[in-house]
Amino acid sequence: MIAGRYTEADELVMVGRTVPLSAAQSAELGAALKPARRGHPWPDEISSVRWGGRDSKKPLTKVQPLVVIEVLADAAMQSGQWRHGLRYARYRPDLTPDDVPLFADFRG
Repeated sequence: MIAGRYTEADELVMVGRTVPLSAAQSAELGAALKPARRGHPWPDEISSVRWGGRDSKKPLTKVQPLVVIEVLADAAMQSGQWRHGLRYARYRPDLTPDDVPLFADFRG
């Protein structure tokens, strides 16, 4: 799963990706996600080299950016993105994206 956060400019930016989810995590999260509406800001596919994979394109299944999850991350960041896979901790139905602090734009 690709994780995103909003910047002060109200831009939804990609900040990391999770390690593969377990079947239970996938089911829990899948039940909360809704298909993206027209105009989602992310591309239909992304290069896997972005997070250390082979240089190939992977399709994205875009969803409405309404779900908040808690993740565990190490401190290694590059260009405003976590370099290593995020670990899914839990779905946070008690939070909305407005509850998550804005992400600083590190792209310069």
